[in-house]
Amino acid sequence: NQNVTLKDIAILDDVYNEYGRFIPGAEDVEASVENEISSNTSIEIKTPFDPNRIKVRTVHSSIGQIIDDLEDGIINLDTEFQRLPNLWNGEKKSRFIESLLLKLPIPAFYFNEKEENDLEVVDGLQRISTIKSFVLQANFKLENLEFLKEYDGCFYSDLPSTFQRRIKTFHITTYIIEKGTPDEVKFNIFKRVNTGGLLLTDQEIRHAINQGKPAELIADLVRGESILDDETKKVKIRLNSDGTRVALYATREGKAFVEATDNRIGSFRMEDRDFVTRFVAFYLTPYDQYEPKLDTFLNAGMAKIRNLSESSIVKLKDDFVKSMNLAYAIFEKDAFRKRFDRNDARKPINKALFEVLSVIFASLDNKESALLKKRKEMFVDKFIKLHSDVAFLRAISQGTALKESVIRRFEDIIRILEETLS
Repeated sequence: NQNVTLKDIAILDDVYNEYGRFIPGAEDVEASVENEISSNTSIEIKTPFDPNRIKVRTVHSSIGQIIDDLEDGIINLDTEFQRLPNLWNGEKKSRFIESLLLKLPIPAFYFNEKEENDLEVVDGLQRISTIKSFVLQANFKLENLEFLKEYDGCFYSDLPSTFQRRIKTFHITTYIIEKGTPDEVKFNIFKRVNTGGLLLTDQEIRHAINQGKPAELIADLVRGESILDDETKKVKIRLNSDGTRVALYATREGKAFVEATDNRIGSFRMEDRDFVTRFVAFYLTPYDQYEPKLDTFLNAGMAKIRNLSESSIVKLKDDFVKSMNLAYAIFEKDAFRKRFDRNDARKPINKALFEVLSVIFASLDNKESALLKKRKEMFVDKFIKLHSDVAFLRAISQGTALKESVIRRFEDIIRILEETLS
C-alpha cells in the first residue's frame, strides 16, 4: 500500500514482536520491552573451539549422592546466576517423584565446577530443587499421581522404606564442566546442554560463567529495591568474591536505572541485567571495535570487569548514574523507546536504543550534559526525525547484532547529538 508509512510498519513490527501474530487494535497495548531481532543465529563463529580445551567429566552416581551434596552445601541452589528453583507446580513435582519410584529414565544432570566441591546447576535445577523440597524439607506432599494413586497425600516420611530407598538408590548420570574450561567454550556448552523445559537465558549463562566481581557489579547496577530474605524479612547479606560482605540495599545506580526505564524492566530471568550488561560491554569496548556475535561480545564485556581497578568501577558507576539521569531528564518516561512524532503512542523499551543512548550519554562531560538538557527539545525533534530514516530504523529493529547495524545506530545518534550541542 503506497499510503503505508514507516510509523505504520514499525507499529506492526512492535505488535508482531510482542504477540507473535498480528492483532487488530493491538498497537494500543503497551509492552514493556520490545522483542529483539538480532540475527545472531546467522553469524558464524570465526575461531572454532579447540576440542582439547573442552573438559567435561562423566560421573555415574545416584539421587542419594545429590541429596548428600545438597546437605553438605556442595550443590548450592541459592545462586544469583540461575533462574529460580521451585518453579514447578505441585503436580509436576509429584509426577517427577513418581518417575523415580517407577524407575523411569530421567535426563542427565549438568553442573559447572566453580571450585572443588562447589557445583552450580547448569541443567536440572527444577529436578534437584524438587528432590530437596520433598526429601530434605518435606515442603510438599504427593498429588495427582498417575499410577501410584494410593500414595497421593504422602510426604516422603509417609512412604514405605522400600520406596524411600528406591529414590535414594535411583541411578543417574551427571556431567561436570570442569574448572579451567575457557569461558567462551563453557558458554557454548551451557547453551547446547540446557535443553529442559525452563532454559537458561543468555544473561543467566553469562552470570554463570562470570561469577564474582563481574556478576556482583552487574547485580549492583540494577538493584533498585533492597533484597529481603524470605524467612527473616531482613536485608540479605552477600559474601563478595574478595571476602567482604555487603548488605543488598537498593543502590543509587539501581534507583537511577529503575527511574529511567519507568520500572518496566523486570528482574525475572535477568532481563534487567541483560540491559546493563550491554551498557558495560559497549562502555568498556568502543562500538567501532564491536565484532559479532553479540553473545560473545557481551560475555567478553563482563569478563573485562575482573581487571578493572576500584577507581575504574567507581567511575563506571558514576557514569551510569549520570547516563540514566540524563536520559530521564530528556525523555522522562519515554526514554529508550521509538518515537515517530510528538503525539505518538508510547512504545516498548528498545534494547538497541538503550545500548546506544546509555553509552553515549555516559561519555558526556558535565558541561555537555547541562547543554543537552537545555536543548533537549531540539534533540528530541532530531531523534524523532531520525526514525524516518529507513537505515536507522532497521538498525534498531532488525539484525541489531550485525556490525553494520551497531555502527549505524551509534554514528547516527552521535551525529544528532553533535548537531544539538554545536
